[in-house]
Amino acid sequence: MKVKYLTEDGLLLLKNNSKSLFKEVVNGKKTLDEYFEDNSYIKESPIEVDDITLAMNAPDGKESLTDAENVQRVYGHMKHLTDSQASDERIWVAFTLGYFLNYMKYRWKTDDDKDMLNKYFFNYSSQRSLFRNGIARLWWIGRVTYDENRDDQYELTKFICGDQDFIETICGRNIFNNPMVMKATITAMYDANKKGHTMNRELVREIGKYVNLLGGTYIIDFLDYEVIYKKVENYINEHVGE
Repeated sequence: MKVKYLTEDGLLLLKNNSKSLFKEVVNGKKTLDEYFEDNSYIKESPIEVDDITLAMNAPDGKESLTDAENVQRVYGHMKHLTDSQASDERIWVAFTLGYFLNYMKYRWKTDDDKDMLNKYFFNYSSQRSLFRNGIARLWWIGRVTYDENRDDQYELTKFICGDQDFIETICGRNIFNNPMVMKATITAMYDANKKGHTMNRELVREIGKYVNLLGGTYIIDFLDYEVIYKKVENYINEHVGE
């Protein structure tokens, strides 16, 4: 299939009519095409991907258990997107309200139109939105955890998806705009966890704060992967013991 995207006018129309969109599409039975009536708001890009079927087999309340598998399916089929393309709200909203609407209703149940804007659109800062939009987050988690040099290329993916707080705390901070910085941090956390250092919520939050402080001390984008990894590793060792 070809990746679709919304026009700017189409995106604005949806946001300005969020209440009816929620009622008729997200909480109703209309498709996005039926809601628009005018198909000029949805365009086809030249980007082609194989059809993607997402896992939706977790029991109620445990839907996050399918995240690691769905990251692999989305990123595995769409890893050829550039970071710029994958940062475009118009692409992901076309997915959340179109091709993956049933998945969104399964994974991100919404109470009202404001909740819908948070989960279906980019309603936060640019960095945070990438990991809050219900489909963009699957691609971006893959982007920062996929490692072709590992026997299990999605080893880090399974680790970070094991606790939703890891995603919120690490992936949502502006300091992690650079995927390399995020991957070095996640890898240091994963390796420490393998050594027996439990990555609990409090420690992960402190790691996020620490890397944020690094950004105030250094121009962090100038640091090598190994330097960031080592600094995070040392920080973990200092706070949990060797």
